[in-house]
Amino acid sequence: MLPSLRQTSWQRGASRPVPETTVAFLGLGQMGLPMALNLQRKGFSVTGWNRTPEKGQPLVEAGGRLAGTPREAVRGADFIVTMLGDPAAVRQVALGTDGFLAACRSGAVWIDASTIGPSAAREMAEAAARARVEYLDAPVLGSVKPATDGTLTFLVGGNPEALTRARPVLDAMGQSVHHFGAAGQGAAAKIVANMLTGTLVAALGEALALADGLGLERDAIVRMLMEGPAGAPIVRMKAPLMQSGDFPPAFQLRWMEKDLGLALLEAHRLGTALPAAAAAHGAYAAARAAGLGDQDFAAIAAFTRSVARGPAGPERA
Repeated sequence: MLPSLRQTSWQRGASRPVPETTVAFLGLGQMGLPMALNLQRKGFSVTGWNRTPEKGQPLVEAGGRLAGTPREAVRGADFIVTMLGDPAAVRQVALGTDGFLAACRSGAVWIDASTIGPSAAREMAEAAARARVEYLDAPVLGSVKPATDGTLTFLVGGNPEALTRARPVLDAMGQSVHHFGAAGQGAAAKIVANMLTGTLVAALGEALALADGLGLERDAIVRMLMEGPAGAPIVRMKAPLMQSGDFPPAFQLRWMEKDLGLALLEAHRLGTALPAAAAAHGAYAAARAAGLGDQDFAAIAAFTRSVARGPAGPERA
């Protein structure tokens, strides 16, 4: 359960979209497309943009529009939602050639659902303010299925009045909203959450590699782990994938590497040591270099097992 201290939460269904509310949605990838589709289906008028336009075709089929550039997409929009891969992508789409901030109407609200870390979020908030646009950093907890089902959790930083205005948009894509304070604080909460998640899943992969080496039967050890004190929801979610050896990407390994890197960057800025997260980041980086970057981040277990097995180790599948 998320902490209630110094935050405000609203539950799904608290508000409804205002008729004719227009939303520009930039980034129609694995997460962004189902989020945009939920907005379109729930009464918003959505114009999307994606670097690869064909990925946005389902939005057109649902009644939305596609724009050729970010700047074209945001013209006249009440809200702008970005769901992009990293800080560099957000900077480029907002401020680069055809950057959308130059074309936003005064008073529009930019909801940045990307995971970019608090420093970059505060930088974007300052750029938005210069363009007379309200900025909310609003990264999400949840992967493809919650994005499709409209059950994401938004971790938000920014002006409370802007958040109140944005509630119908967020409610159409998620089940709860948690406000952590000023701009950058939602992004801060997200890297804390993903730092713990990524480190825990890396440790789970190591635990299963050790179990292999000790000759423990995999089904039995997984049942024990899920029933014991280490049986957190993420363990219950990822252990079956690790058992199967099949890692369809709900959340790609390369994005977890990126998010752990953001956490380490902020920790370095603060002078805070994160040795476990640093070790996990190194493991994800090595797994990505080994070709696992586009698989689900649970594939860290396959990489760990391959390293643990080595040329003379156990030959178990």
